[in-house]
Amino acid sequence: MSSHRLAFTLVELLVVIAIIGVLVGLAAPAVQTMRESSRRAACQSRLIPIGMAMQSYHDRWLHYPVGTVAETGPVSSVAEGDHHTWLGRLLDLLDQPVIAARIDRSVSVYDEANAAVMELSYSGVQCPSAGLDPNNASSFVGLHHPTEKSIDENDHGVFVLNLPISRDDITDGLSNTAFVSEKQTPFDDLGWLSGTRATLRNVGGGIVASGDPFASPPPSTVGSIGSHHPAGVHMLFGSGEIRFTANETDQRILEQMVDRRDGQLPQQFQSLETLRRQSVQ
Repeated sequence: MSSHRLAFTLVELLVVIAIIGVLVGLAAPAVQTMRESSRRAACQSRLIPIGMAMQSYHDRWLHYPVGTVAETGPVSSVAEGDHHTWLGRLLDLLDQPVIAARIDRSVSVYDEANAAVMELSYSGVQCPSAGLDPNNASSFVGLHHPTEKSIDENDHGVFVLNLPISRDDITDGLSNTAFVSEKQTPFDDLGWLSGTRATLRNVGGGIVASGDPFASPPPSTVGSIGSHHPAGVHMLFGSGEIRFTANETDQRILEQMVDRRDGQLPQQFQSLETLRRQSVQ
């Protein structure tokens, strides 16, 4: 009479567990990559309406929204002054009339009259990969200058202090000029309605690939761009094109992208070998 086994042996059970563990270990990075790919696509999709709103704003007013407003420059990252920013002026064109109607531009963005909007966590200006802290911060920033300097009226980007920039002022061409990028958020970020380094940046420090999100520079420092995406950041150009720009992009290329009127041949179209030869000369 034959006997039948009714259970696994210990060795067989351990082998099965080991195989399952290996399969889970192999699948986890792929799942994480898929999640990040989805978040990156969502981030890019949130830049598309911003680009369209900027062009509609120009069609209506014959210039782009000013980067920020203050009685005098330069602008420091402190909650003092007018500081109404370019993002707030796009809200009607971003199909956010309720939020736009709650902004009182006759007083500072830090006034109690604007507190409800200032404290709002607005997903339309937030990257899903960012994990923002504070949660009313913006992931997207207008580019005010190609090198590190305080925000002022004499900057060479598109979003500057008090000065409305039109297409005629962008002599390098819209397709060669970066308008908006992403940033990493320090703990003392003043929020998406504040026209300070909270919504304006330069590329003087290149692209910040990683860093301490709680570290904060002095109030007079604006800081550079960056993201929580692996390998690079999204940059929105005046033509409406969105390019994913690698962290290792040559500093001269970044500066040319942001400078609206440098008149130089676009180095982003040149080969790396050409750039190396130029650096040796």
